[in-house]
Amino acid sequence: MSRRTRDQPGRGGKKAAKRPSVVLVFGEDENDRESIKILLEALCPALARRVQTRRHPLVLIKGARPEEVPERAQRIAEAVDAERVRAEVSCVFAHQDCDDVEPAHERVAEQIESALRAAGCDAHAVAPAWEMEAWWFLWPDAVKAANPSWRSPIDHVGKNVGRIRNAKEELKRRVVPSDVKSGQRGFRGYRESDAPRIAAEVSKLGLANAPQASSGSYDHFRRSARACSAGARPAPKGAHPSRSR
Repeated sequence: MSRRTRDQPGRGGKKAAKRPSVVLVFGEDENDRESIKILLEALCPALARRVQTRRHPLVLIKGARPEEVPERAQRIAEAVDAERVRAEVSCVFAHQDCDDVEPAHERVAEQIESALRAAGCDAHAVAPAWEMEAWWFLWPDAVKAANPSWRSPIDHVGKNVGRIRNAKEELKRRVVPSDVKSGQRGFRGYRESDAPRIAAEVSKLGLANAPQASSGSYDHFRRSARACSAGARPAPKGAHPSRSR
């Protein structure tokens, strides 16, 4: 007798429950992972309530010795395989900052995706150039909305933000109003923990597909999000993603 499929009635005439469909985000930092999750859902509403972040293992393929790369990729592949026991994993995103300007993101993304593919895990690399803070220059209105006391960082509107060196430090400088000194008492500047709040404003203002500057690494991310969304099935009503773990 043939095996019963998951949608066929089981004992007592009941259908086996469908496994939830999830999208996993791995990466270096909790703030970055949460920001990627928010941007994914803003770019592709079909992914809403399905994106889940994972603290471990870290990606950290960039800068690794050649002999270390397969082992690091294997750890992520094993984590994805373990997840498949309880859920249908439709897409995997692996984040790592470039720490370099464009087109360095192309090399880093290819390294991450190739290593994970060799480990049996198809994944989309998220490799911001220089680092994720460069992306926030794409949406100065969202940055300002995240903290009204900041100056709107309009300095790179219409430019390629992927060419900004030390983007985090640049953003910290640019959000300081002209009448306020950096570090002045009572003024709170940009912190890494502000990133998810900025991403949430990008989503709220409907700006994810309307950047005010260019970024090859963000364009790569958008293409990956669309590719994931194209094969996604909507999450069931009332479903909620589990917390980062």
